[in-house]
Amino acid sequence: MSVETKYLVNDTLNLLRGKLIRFVLEDTDMRVIANLVATADQLGLEYDQESMTYQDRRAEEASRKKRAQLAKELEPGLNALFGKEFVKYDPEAKRQERNRKAREKYHAKKKKGKANGNKARKTSKRGG
Repeated sequence: MSVETKYLVNDTLNLLRGKLIRFVLEDTDMRVIANLVATADQLGLEYDQESMTYQDRRAEEASRKKRAQLAKELEPGLNALFGKEFVKYDPEAKRQERNRKAREKYHAKKKKGKANGNKARKTSKRGG
């Protein structure tokens, strides 16, 4: 189903709402309502109470999946092209880079502490 069809259904719904508010519904409008409901059912549109429009949930889900798959396919190429520069624009990449640096810093301190710690633990014996 095309996006235009969803907009046509919602535009017709809004037109009918306007007529209903002005109390000018005609006999032909009842047929339009019946056709509108049949079309929405045939296309698998779901009525969203909050937005008061018909939504195509299947198309939205497919679109999200397509975007996620596309991002997964493009990310290695973008990293190869832009390298560290890509981190500036991708929040997830920023988070991963920050975590990597923190791990490196933590392990560097740990190694340094072990090296200095062995020397610091040796105590001199004082005669008494």
